[in-house]
Parts: sequence; structure tokens; C-alpha cells
Amino acid sequence: MSFFTLMAVGAVICLSADAARYRLAPKSTAVLQGKRVTLQCAIDNLSQRAVVAWMGPPDYQLIANGDVVNPDYPRYRITGDHSRGVYNLQVTNTKLADEGNYRCSTFGLKPAQATLTVIVPLPRLPSISGGQTPVISSQRLILTCTCTGGHPPPHVTWYNGSREVDPAYVSTETSGTRIVQTLTIEAVSKWDNGANLSCTADQGFPNLVKPKTSFRILRIHYPPTVNVPKSSIHVKEGMPANLTCAVDSNPQATITWEKLGHPFPIRGDERFLRSRKPTLYLPKVTRYDGGTYQCTADNGVAPSGRGTITVSVLYRPWIDPTMEKKVTILNGQDDFSLECLADGNPKPRIRWRRKDTSLYWENPLRFHRVRYDIEGTYECVATTKDFPEVTKETFIDVVGRPQIREETSDVISSTEGEATSLTCDVRADPLPTKIKWLWRDTQGVEVELNHVQGDTSVKESSSKDEKSSSLTLKNVAIRDGGTYVCHAANMFGTAQREIHLNVTESYRSLATVIAITIAAMIVLAGLVIGLLLARRRGWICGGLRTDDKNMSAPRPMPPVPKYAHKTGTIDSGVEDLELHEMEGTLKPRPPPRVDKDWTAIGLTYTGLAHPSTLPPYSTVERHRPDGEDLQGDTIFHEPLGHPHPPTRHSHGRLTLGGKRATARRTQLDNVINEQQSL
Repeated sequence: MSFFTLMAVGAVICLSADAARYRLAPKSTAVLQGKRVTLQCAIDNLSQRAVVAWMGPPDYQLIANGDVVNPDYPRYRITGDHSRGVYNLQVTNTKLADEGNYRCSTFGLKPAQATLTVIVPLPRLPSISGGQTPVISSQRLILTCTCTGGHPPPHVTWYNGSREVDPAYVSTETSGTRIVQTLTIEAVSKWDNGANLSCTADQGFPNLVKPKTSFRILRIHYPPTVNVPKSSIHVKEGMPANLTCAVDSNPQATITWEKLGHPFPIRGDERFLRSRKPTLYLPKVTRYDGGTYQCTADNGVAPSGRGTITVSVLYRPWIDPTMEKKVTILNGQDDFSLECLADGNPKPRIRWRRKDTSLYWENPLRFHRVRYDIEGTYECVATTKDFPEVTKETFIDVVGRPQIREETSDVISSTEGEATSLTCDVRADPLPTKIKWLWRDTQGVEVELNHVQGDTSVKESSSKDEKSSSLTLKNVAIRDGGTYVCHAANMFGTAQREIHLNVTESYRSLATVIAITIAAMIVLAGLVIGLLLARRRGWICGGLRTDDKNMSAPRPMPPVPKYAHKTGTIDSGVEDLELHEMEGTLKPRPPPRVDKDWTAIGLTYTGLAHPSTLPPYSTVERHRPDGEDLQGDTIFHEPLGHPHPPTRHSHGRLTLGGKRATARRTQLDNVINEQQSL
């Protein structure tokens, strides 16, 4: 160390009295070679005797003491306001020799250190070798980057785009100011095509000198790969279609189209059948254009690429026109079926329905047993989505022997005197010419009935597929009962139905007979009782006493009352049976009056008696019990068991009616006459 330096250091140590501190300490900086640079230094609390010293390269040589600069540093000088403690070191026309560490200090202050870097920019861009020609995929690729000159030496880095390449693929060689960095890719791929590989040399001071970069765009040749955006397309018949194969290859491939399994050329635009365009255009598709299409891409790099597209042509349902318009089947046939053949895309749903109805059957149309009622027009209905339904009609004609409907009972009951109708409905194809009616008696003898025979009439009516015959018996009698046979025939056979008619006796006639019988029995019983009472009391069969012959009545005898009977209505349309008055020579005492109950039948009569043996008529009337009223000279007789009260007739007669009452009435008249004779 020189004497001048020792003196400056000693002065700083000795003269430092107060603690000084940095207001602005020196900071590391960089400068381009040949430029000017200033290292700043400002210290507070400097005494009047304090001295600020600068030291620097090489080996911290004293550059300046205060504002005095060492003559060995002619390009250096001290600047700043010294009164404020500012002592900046300025270097002009910097050189590489100026690069190093610098210190600014004073007495009692720990020196602050700063580094000055002098930058010499790279003379040129890094150079890249390799990758100038296209590389086939899967081959090896080597790229080298060379940098020469510059200070400080640059940092060389490989980038793939903006991403740093893995250092594992990079090797570095340094020789002086020459740096060589090698990038090795063992097997390139299609994904490396177009990659932007760059080699960058960076000296570390981007504000003064920008990094220098060289680029290499990779060109990789690889075989075609085909991507089909839509592997299946649906198009309606008559509409255009575009088939697309997206091809990725380098270089660009030629695309060829073909329809698999189809020996004929494709019905498309010839310009698209073999070209570099990825789309095949079909201007107007038909159902025959449906199928699988294949595109083949070739660019000279094996292997070639292929893709397939399935074309589905949608078209409305189509029913086989050969289906018969009319089908004739035999009535009674088992397991009949009728199938409808239809085509369409999408595949149609095929069903059957009866025309003008909404009743559907699945295809084929099946009947387990054929009947006449299935005859009619049926429609085969084919339906698909987005298309209207398609129909085709078939008439099912059912033929066969007659068939008689049996919707009513085979046994019919009727009452004598009523009208009865027997109906026979026949279905057949062809219809029978005539429906015959036969009557069979209990002996099995059959008699054919004409259309008009007495009270019997036959009427027929016909429709398209049915004939109806009605046999009417206007006034049925007991003898009309038996078995009636309805008989029909055509070319296929015959059919018949037996109807049993049961005729019962009229309820009114039976009721009349019962009523007359009961009335006669009551009258007869009354007469017998009256005769027995009269004989017991001696009114009859005892002769006349002599003492009674001269007796005289206090007043004249009243006239003999006539028996009048209130008419009891048994049923409508009845004939009257009259009970006339009975005249006799004897007048027995009247029997006790019956209660006025409508179910009771009383007989009251008066016989002739000697005036001396009976009280006057007025006396008899006075001695009647209270509440007894003979209703004048008329006593009412009510029919036994009749549900309605009796009605009075002007003649005061008991009337019993009925068609069959004549015999009963004659018998009753005879009984009355015998009683009168007694």
C-alpha cells in the first residue's frame, strides 16, 4: 500500500469524531462499454475535518480523497455538493478495466460496496443449424445453437414457442467466448410440425442490452389421418346431402370417395369424387343412395387414411301394392291371418284397423275363428315419425252357410188371448231365398206355416248381409203351444232354430170361475142355515095353531121386502149373475145381521108369517139394536176377499162376471128356485 493511501486512511480514522451515516450508499450498476456512469455516495453528519474517500479496482485502490482524484484515474472525477456530504464518482468512456467493486467511506463509517459491470454486447445473433429440410415423422432431429463474443458471456436457452425446452434434451459446450448448445429430439411426430424452436442468448441486463434470439420452424411430413365429424347422417328423400371427411396430413392429401358394396360409380358431383376437398356433395338423394360411403386420403407418406360415413335416406312408408283388395274366407274357419307388407325409413309401425273406426289390431291381422260380423273393409296402416300415415284397403268377404242369431231365449211363455211374435234373424252369404217356419206338435208332426194363415202371419225384411223373419200369432190359444222351427238354407248348408212356446190359461177366466164358485157356495150355505133355523123354531113344517088364526095385527102388514144385493165388481168385462127376490108363504124371523165388514157376505130374507104371530112392523123397527141400519130395503153383499169396497148398482143386484160364468149362473138359478119352492 502506498504512503498516500496510508495517510488517507489514517486521517479518516483520526478525524472521525461524530458517527457518520449513509444517506445514499453506492449501488451496483452496469454500463455499456464506452458510456459514462456515475456511482452515487451521500453521507450525513460529516465533521469539518472529515474526508470522504473512494476506492476501486484493481484491489480497492484509492481513487479519490475528498475531491482530489488519483492521477492514475484520468477518466474519473468527484461530483456533487460536498457541503451536503455528496461525493459521487463519475467514470467516462468506460472500459472493461473499469469493471469491479467500488467503496465509498469516511472516518468511523463501515464502507459500502458496489459492483460496476461493463457490458460488451454480442456482435451477432446466435446461429442455428439443422432442421432446414422436412423431416419424416418418427425420425431423429438434431439442432445446434452457437454464440460468439460479448461480455459478460450470455446464457443460452432453447424454447419451444414460449415454453423452455427440458434441459434433459440439451447439451452445452464452451470454448473461450464461443458457446455451442445442442438440442436432440429422438423421434419427431406430427405434433412437432410447425413448431417454433428458438435459441436465445441473454447477457442478463435487458435494460441495457436485449437478449438475442434465433428461430427454426420445423417441417414434419406425416401420413393422413381422417376424422369424420358425423359418421351417420339422416336426410329426407329428395333433399341434398354433404358427406365430410376431415383430413390431417403433411403434405396435403388427395381424397377419393367410394360406396362400399356398390360396384357402380357414385351419383355425385365428379369434381368431388377425387379431389383435395373434404366434402362429397349429393345434390338430390333417393332411397337408393342410402348406404356406407368411404373416403381415402393419400399424400405419399404411408399409410393412407380412411373414414366411413353411413347415409340413411328417410322416406315415407310404402305398402306392397300386390296386396289383394278383396279376400274371401269361409264362416267358421279357424286361425285366419292376413299380413300387410310395408317398407319405409325409419321402419314403419304396421297395424290394421276397421275402416271408419279407431279400433286397431297388430300385424298380421288374426282371427281365431271367422264369424259373419268380422266382414267389412279393413285398412293396413303404416306410420312413421315426420311422415303422414299411409293406408291400403282390403275387403274381407265372409261366406258360408246360414247362421241364426240367438239373442233371445229358446223358451217363450204367453198367456191365452195375447199376441205373440217369434223372430228369426239369419246371417249368411249368400242370403237364403226364404226363411221357413214349421210348427211341431207333441207327436213330432211338423206343419209348414204360410205367410198368412188365420191369425198367423209371417213378415220378412232383408239388409245387405242379414235377413229377418217374424212369425206373429195374433190371438194365441192353448192349442197354439208347441215347438216352432225357423229354417234357412243356402248353397253352403242349412241352419235351424227351435223355439218352444208355452201358452197358459188366462188369469181373468180363472179368477171369474173361482169367484162364481165361491159366491154359489156362500149362497147355498146361507139358505141351508136359514132353513135349519126356521125348522128348529117351528116356523116351517109344524102347521098352524088354531089360536093364532084369529089374531089380528095392530096395523096392516108391511109389504114383503125384496132382497136387493149390491153388485160386487170382480173384474172388467164380467157378466152379471142376478139373484132375484124370493116369494114364499112363510116369513121366518130374519137371522142375526152380520157386521158391516167388507169381507163378510150376509143373506137376509123375509118369509110370509101370520099377522098374529109377529109384532107390527113398526115394533120390529123400534126393537132393532142401536147402530143397525138396513139401508132401506137393500142389504149389501160384498165379494169375499175382493181388495176394493163394493159399489152400488141401480138395480140392487149382486153381479158376478166372467166369460165362463154362464154354466155357474144357471146352476145357481136352479138352487134359488128350489129354495123358493120350499
